[in-house]
Amino acid sequence: MIDFEWYRSFISIYKHRSVSAAAKARILTQPAMSQHLAALEAEIGESLFIRAPRKMVPTDKGKELYTKIVPLIENLENTTLQMLHSSSGNGRAPVIRIGSPVEYFTIRTLPKIRDLDIRFLSQFGVAGTLLEKLEKDEVDLILTTQKMQQQGIEFQKLEDEVFVAVGPPTYETSAESTAEIEAWLNKKNWLSYGLELPIIRRYWRDHFKKRPDFQPCHVIPDLRSILEGIENGLGMSILPTYLFEKSLLEKRVKVLFPELTTENTIYAAYKVEHKNNPVLVKVLDALKRKN
Repeated sequence: MIDFEWYRSFISIYKHRSVSAAAKARILTQPAMSQHLAALEAEIGESLFIRAPRKMVPTDKGKELYTKIVPLIENLENTTLQMLHSSSGNGRAPVIRIGSPVEYFTIRTLPKIRDLDIRFLSQFGVAGTLLEKLEKDEVDLILTTQKMQQQGIEFQKLEDEVFVAVGPPTYETSAESTAEIEAWLNKKNWLSYGLELPIIRRYWRDHFKKRPDFQPCHVIPDLRSILEGIENGLGMSILPTYLFEKSLLEKRVKVLFPELTTENTIYAAYKVEHKNNPVLVKVLDALKRKN
């Protein structure tokens, strides 16, 4: 009798054209993936792939099988997921595990998901850490500023963050030229998310075509705390506009050189094999709505 998992492994190899890449996408060992394929070919009685150097090329039988079973497997998985998430069960809403930068989740994501009948298990971290968690199936969905070519992971653009220079309301300047602006900025105390000056470095490269040559006065790995520091006169930083809207209205901060902006794209990332999960689809639809 053919094991359902053999079909899933066959589909993964067909999509990735590689046993090792398919194994990584399915979180299986390469020997286990090869065993699934060998067992399926033995049951069918024909080869499904030609083993070419660094590539698995589907045979005519492999192409025929893929065309026939993909709709059936996807429908079966979708039906199972829909039954699972629509079932009254214990009366509790379905769960999704989400990873995100803490500031973006708090300010931009929470207002979009508040009306969903879904329970969220949230984890916070930087892009690299979040991607590792997604690969290990520790989360179902991540919100990230880095789009990477990763086997078995799909990225969807959500929005562009706009960053500007922000300082205390007491900061005044008459600098106009690029050189004058850079010289003025270099004299200020800087608050940074990290020692390597994330975002500040991007801002400098975008507008001054070089790396900043100063060290931050304070390193605070939380943008909301950096905003608090600016409001209290500790220095200035480069912040996303959504973060300080209220502070700006209350004149607790000031935007400096508003014509100089830097953009950062936010993506939602998830495993391709879960893209039809109805709970994931519902969350993605909510995240793509504008506040």
